[in-house]
Amino acid sequence: MYLYFLKIAFDNERYDFQISDVAVSKELGLTRKTIKSTKEKLKSLGLIQFQTKNGLPCNYRLLLDYPLSVSEPKNVIKEEIKKEEFIQKEEKLVFPSPTVPPIQNFFENTVQKVEAQSSREKSNNKNTPSWEEFIEFAQTLEIYESQLDFEIQTKYESWKNNEWKNHVDRPITNWKSALKSALPFMKKTTEGSMLSLKSIPNINRPKSLSKK
Repeated sequence: MYLYFLKIAFDNERYDFQISDVAVSKELGLTRKTIKSTKEKLKSLGLIQFQTKNGLPCNYRLLLDYPLSVSEPKNVIKEEIKKEEFIQKEEKLVFPSPTVPPIQNFFENTVQKVEAQSSREKSNNKNTPSWEEFIEFAQTLEIYESQLDFEIQTKYESWKNNEWKNHVDRPITNWKSALKSALPFMKKTTEGSMLSLKSIPNINRPKSLSKK
């Protein structure tokens, strides 16, 4: 489940997103009870935060400042230390710290594997959806509303003009998953625009004080 959340964050280039337990259940084949207990466990480990509201998708945020236990450095023979210092002075090299946080290392390896898989899938599958296929799939999603059509079309044209790459030139290999993850943010943008329009008051033209 955490790997699935990492994939959603990777596809959207951000660490906060919305997704319902029903959608997670369909994607991973898990029961609602298992999803609830698993996200509570991830929260207790300091990996995620989430907020639930009745009738709305769950808001998630992946945490980067998770607690790490760093092991104490091992004793090193003085001769080896002097040898390293000599090499650094001669070649003017800066050696990286030998201690790598286990979770950070795991995250970096996961991102590398996802990028490698994305490259392979792109070379094996060059088919991209038409606009009709794109909008038909969007209409099957639970969060879809007709007022989102403009935002959906804008997203489609953006991905299509960029050869189905995102704004950092990473290939979009699973456009259905990417669209499903992007819809909640489109909905927020649309609701914000509608609110701004409704907040503009009607201004009546002032009556002339004198008639000529």
